[in-house]
Amino acid sequence: MKQRGGSGPVSGPLEIGPGAIRWQLVSIVCSSLGVLRLAGRHDHIVALVGMSLMGLILAAVLLMVVRQLRLRSLGPLLRIDEAGIALFDGRTVRWTEIREVREVGKGTGLAFLPAGPAELPVLAPALFMASPEGVARRRTERYGTPLVVFPAALDTSKEEISAAVRRFGVPLTGPDGEAATA
Repeated sequence: MKQRGGSGPVSGPLEIGPGAIRWQLVSIVCSSLGVLRLAGRHDHIVALVGMSLMGLILAAVLLMVVRQLRLRSLGPLLRIDEAGIALFDGRTVRWTEIREVREVGKGTGLAFLPAGPAELPVLAPALFMASPEGVARRRTERYGTPLVVFPAALDTSKEEISAAVRRFGVPLTGPDGEAATA
């Protein structure tokens, strides 16, 4: 298991879970401050609009909390170890099925590109309105693979994931296909 805050290389499996929702909550609270002023107005129509918007903001917060609880109940979303990449749904992608890992999305994501005809799964446990098939199709069109990881939504940094991938001999490349330095 990965140790946080330690120095030196990470050894053993890297278990990756969902990230925290602190910044999402902070942004919603900041947005609601302006709406709260509308709800307190003496003009009834403006106050009604403000209260309606506050209801929508409350619904968004509740959906975020439910999503976070659901994700936490899944346990680790990804586990990177000598066997390969194990997803939360039980599927394990062996290292022989992965040709390379490429930085995507202006360096914010990591796309696991398949070796040959291997069909990789999609990591989309938290999307309410999107089907996994639709997410897989869009990611394959955009990145060349459905298995794309965005560390900003996870509890592990891109550097930690990159180090774990390198440890198992998979090449890491930048968006241009050249060897990555991170």
